[in-house]
Amino acid sequence: MSKSGKHADIQWREDGQPLSLAYDDIYFSTASGLEETRYVFLQQNALAERWATLPENATFTIGETGFGTGLNFLAAWELWQKTAPKSAQLHFVSVEKFPLHPQDLQRALALWPQLQAYSQPLIEAYPPLLAEGIHCLQFGPVKLTLIIGEASRALDSLRLQQEKRDRYIDTWFLDGFAPAKNPDMWTEELFTNMSHLSRPGATFATFTCAGLVKRGLREAGFALRKVPGFGSKREMLCGTLEQLHNCQQHSTPWHLPSTEAQHPQSATVIGGGISGATIARALAERGVQVQIIERGPAPGSGGSGNDQGILYGKLSPKPGPNGDFNLHALMFAQRFYKQHCPRLAHFNGLLQLAQSDREKLLQEQIAASLAEHQGQNLARMVTREEACQLAGVDLPFDGLYFPNAGWLEPQKVCAALLEHRNITRYQGRAVESLTRQDDKWLLRTEGKEIETEAVILCGANDIRSFAPAAALPLRPIRGQVSRVHATEVSAKLKIALCGEGYITPAHEGCQSFGATFKLKETATELRESEHKENLQTLAELLPHFAEEFSSQDFNGRAALRAATPDYLPVAGPIPDWESLNNTYASLRKNRKLFIPEHSVYQAGLYVMGGLGSRGFTYAPLTAELLASWIMGGPLPVSADLAKALHPARFAIRNLGKNR
Repeated sequence: MSKSGKHADIQWREDGQPLSLAYDDIYFSTASGLEETRYVFLQQNALAERWATLPENATFTIGETGFGTGLNFLAAWELWQKTAPKSAQLHFVSVEKFPLHPQDLQRALALWPQLQAYSQPLIEAYPPLLAEGIHCLQFGPVKLTLIIGEASRALDSLRLQQEKRDRYIDTWFLDGFAPAKNPDMWTEELFTNMSHLSRPGATFATFTCAGLVKRGLREAGFALRKVPGFGSKREMLCGTLEQLHNCQQHSTPWHLPSTEAQHPQSATVIGGGISGATIARALAERGVQVQIIERGPAPGSGGSGNDQGILYGKLSPKPGPNGDFNLHALMFAQRFYKQHCPRLAHFNGLLQLAQSDREKLLQEQIAASLAEHQGQNLARMVTREEACQLAGVDLPFDGLYFPNAGWLEPQKVCAALLEHRNITRYQGRAVESLTRQDDKWLLRTEGKEIETEAVILCGANDIRSFAPAAALPLRPIRGQVSRVHATEVSAKLKIALCGEGYITPAHEGCQSFGATFKLKETATELRESEHKENLQTLAELLPHFAEEFSSQDFNGRAALRAATPDYLPVAGPIPDWESLNNTYASLRKNRKLFIPEHSVYQAGLYVMGGLGSRGFTYAPLTAELLASWIMGGPLPVSADLAKALHPARFAIRNLGKNR
């Protein structure tokens, strides 16, 4: 699990103002914090005028140091709603070292009742665990990327170290506590990262005129001007980035194509399961015309086609790519489904039961870490007695309780995500060929040719049937789910349970439980032996349920999932494998060697797969990452985590091992 940021230590003054004890400073002007924000950041960056003249479907990105109470974000959101075109999108990227506890955030924002239409959605979407790293919150056309961590490192974590791709910030709100109070933030590294993330001509505004700020901004390439400050402050700074400094590579850029990606206007997604549905939706909401091709009769006909599926993450007490991704993917998914298909997301709680001493110890470590950082709204440890009360049935184990997780209706979720004006569906068709023709891709399906700028391969194990993706180490895993009629006893189950297996509450008179895990098996017929296996697994958790179910005729379905050797998804551009191996061949002799050259990639060809048995948990965040690879803009995960999910990572590891 990611480290959690140390929360802000707040003292509430008699006038209702929050005071930071760490910096002995207030968060906003005692005269009027909202008016100060409007004057310093909105007016001096000329945002009303700039937004009023934005073209249709434009994206405008603000970078901020010091999220604090979120007041600057809310004021910007309010102005955006009043002045920007309806089709445009605002992306607000903010860093915060010491985030406010949810209760402190709510209390601070209560000072501004005129912003309640904006503050209430923020309070509701605020992460239940403010772990270090990137948290993406979506509010219609407005997106907040909140990065918990020290400012310069947080901004550096966004950089893929490719000149054009990294430059997307249009305006900076250079906020935070004053340099005299917080000198550790106002560093050369901060200003350098600001410069490298800025578009040419990007503007900034800040309340301070401190000498170290002026020097740092000038050296980073910003032209400065002084203007009258707000209230009793005599002067403040604003300006424009006029001198671009080239980005220096610090590591081998194996993850970056040799040519800049062209943001496509059209894209075709192959595969209509949860991977295809989430990336199609992510691109459609960015204005791309998306065609999705599903070989089955309906969305979610393959591995995403169960009647009920659970949403949970495998949390870890240790930091690392797998634990970090699981944590952030779970929190993102909980917000995502509630926003896009709330009637299909039954998030009334989930219990992850400790069926062994080892699992109980692991859960206790996770729970201790969560409690230390007030993350009990994400998950908390419960005793067997509490578990029984939450579940509504007798249980033999303690467990971790996730109050905002639960279960989904998978096929319906896939279909709902594809209901968008920019998405065209083709069902019951297989892609017969995929070829590059001039600067487009040509797909042939039964009786139809499709020309498109970009192609995204999402068909689980079918991904490897396309030659450019054949080198990906995707492994098939057969899974069979059993489905039975709910009994008088089993119908009392109120929430989803998981342990060695899982079982869902009754829905439309039936319940699902399972699932088997058969590595490298590819048959999909139903097997009585696997129904018995699922029943045996259930008997170890709920023996009275298993006994009652045993007299029924079982239904169910078997499907294939695709997993990777490191159990992380693959999401990103697909390389030309020969070029990749040739360019980085020297890694065979020294895997730490710095090679500055870029490899050739398959232009406009991307992949999203390997989600394994946690597809519905992983897919929303993975799709958001892939959409950023395709369309540019801020990453929803750190650059290091983006590389940990990159399709080329296995080939690079093999070179380092001289394979």
